Amino acid sequence: MILFVEAFGFKSYYLTNLANILAMEISIIYNFVLCRRWTWSDAPMREGSALIAQAGSFHLAALTGIVIRVILFAVMVKWGVYYLVNVALGIGVAAVLNYVLYDKIVFKREAVYD
Repeated sequence: MILFVEAFGFKSYYLTNLANILAMEISIIYNFVLCRRWTWSDAPMREGSALIAQAGSFHLAALTGIVIRVILFAVMVKWGVYYLVNVALGIGVAAVLNYVLYDKIVFKREAVYD
């Protein structure tokens, strides 16, 4: 985001919001590549349209984590939870949820029958 705002001059209201969206998208794509190549390297390597579908499901899983964080944050603010604890709990819950979604849906391994 700093690159977009400071180097590319995305300083207006709309451009800083665009910078935020672009920064999030770049981080999601980077995370997808790392997960695909490292964490779930044993999962089938999709190609072509199957890779695009896998990237789409990764985005949906990431969005699910974001929505959960936003909802939890709002609820815990109402409960009076200190904001740093709130954020840490939300990140933890979203990380576990994202891991499960990535493992069971996005990078699902084919069943092996003996």
